[in-house]
Amino acid sequence: MKIDNSPANTQVEETEMVFDSSRRRFFQLAGGIAGAGLLFAACRRTPASATYVGEGDTGLLNYLYILKQVTVAFYTQAVATPYYGISAIETELQVDLRDQEVTHREFFKLLLGKDAVKIITPQLSAVTFADKKSFLTHASTLEDLSVAAYNGVIRVLTNKEYIITLGKMASVDARHAGYVRNILTHNSFGDGTILDANGLDRVIAPLPGFNMLEKYIETKFDSSKLPTF
Repeated sequence: MKIDNSPANTQVEETEMVFDSSRRRFFQLAGGIAGAGLLFAACRRTPASATYVGEGDTGLLNYLYILKQVTVAFYTQAVATPYYGISAIETELQVDLRDQEVTHREFFKLLLGKDAVKIITPQLSAVTFADKKSFLTHASTLEDLSVAAYNGVIRVLTNKEYIITLGKMASVDARHAGYVRNILTHNSFGDGTILDANGLDRVIAPLPGFNMLEKYIETKFDSSKLPTF
């Protein structure tokens, strides 16, 4: 899969589906893959009770890959079972959110290659998708976590080649977060709950970030080698 972020690009291809991105109102597709099939060397083990996420850059990218699997599952379910009273524009934007997350998920899947962890089983029982407030509350949680997770990974990533692309992807998720937070509570898109004392987006270290994500995952993972700070 190749993600083309050039100005002339109007499509995003994901497996056998093509998503027309020309109508997107405020989303900008995250950057491209510098090369296909990039692999990351890491010592891998598989505990009997859990799937090993990995360590070093492999572990960090698997962490983001798992996060994207969760968000794809979340928005896929939201599109399939929309909340009561959803408007036409809200339906369209939910589809936009899902398609953006699919693109991000496939980016990490291809980038990791053989080192990608298995497909997760999500745990979304806490979400009442038919209820607008429940959907928006959990969407806000996942999008805020995504932005903070990217910021945390960028801080400790060894291979600096990917920092610009990950930063672009974080900015897309920040737009997602701003949208859902503003619908949930007007003018909350940049309030003090998601910004630090300097007015910057929060940063969450990978290990505590993964621990926050686990409530949305049924699959068991060993994330013990992810860094914290």
